[in-house]
Amino acid sequence: MKKLYKLVGFTLVFVVIAILLFSKWGIGLDFDPSKGAVSFALSIALALGGAALFIFVYYTVLTKKEEPTIKVMDLTTTENCISALEECKKTDPVFKREIEQAIEQLKILERRKIALNTLLRQNGEEERYQYLNETVQRANYYVFANIKRIINRFIVFDNEEFEKNPQSYDLREYQTTIQEIIEDNAMILKEYSDMLMALSSIGNTETAHPQEIRDMTNALNKVLNGEHFASLEKEYNNNGGV
Repeated sequence: MKKLYKLVGFTLVFVVIAILLFSKWGIGLDFDPSKGAVSFALSIALALGGAALFIFVYYTVLTKKEEPTIKVMDLTTTENCISALEECKKTDPVFKREIEQAIEQLKILERRKIALNTLLRQNGEEERYQYLNETVQRANYYVFANIKRIINRFIVFDNEEFEKNPQSYDLREYQTTIQEIIEDNAMILKEYSDMLMALSSIGNTETAHPQEIRDMTNALNKVLNGEHFASLEKEYNNNGGV
């Protein structure tokens, strides 16, 4: 996108300068030899120079590799996390499969959040099940934190060096580490789904089982409180649960 902005800006400036040089409202340079040898020579020189400059700028901008602009600390929404991962597809294409998995997990998380809010709101049960908020907030935080961990690994991976010398990186080690993080997220999303399934019975007094809902919530909490997520729990508590 930055390349597009640069090219559009350059083109506009180029057109304005050309108009000023060759229009009758500007300097009025002309390719008619009868209007003077100096004017004719200057027009030819500027035209050729302008064409060369135009080609050079477009070639340079289009072939220059864009530097990553990801700021991990700013990744606070599903949209900008997905945007960052899409950027990683360009800088680290060797991890395309893992990136697409991470993007899909973010989309699933967003659907889980929407489903929960809609379910409670439409059944007028926001207050009754308010105790779910802390659990869900922590689950959301853990998934986002894991996505950031994945992106950090993409940032330190030098794809250009890897393409020149594949032996310079242990690709399998990178892929295994990233896949483990993706599996951690899958575990959280699975328990999240089970909790929602239990919660879906709240509108039916005959089939609603509050204890089942609590059991599913406790199951999600058990995953989140597990030793496997100890570092994320510490990070979550240090950040005041946000």
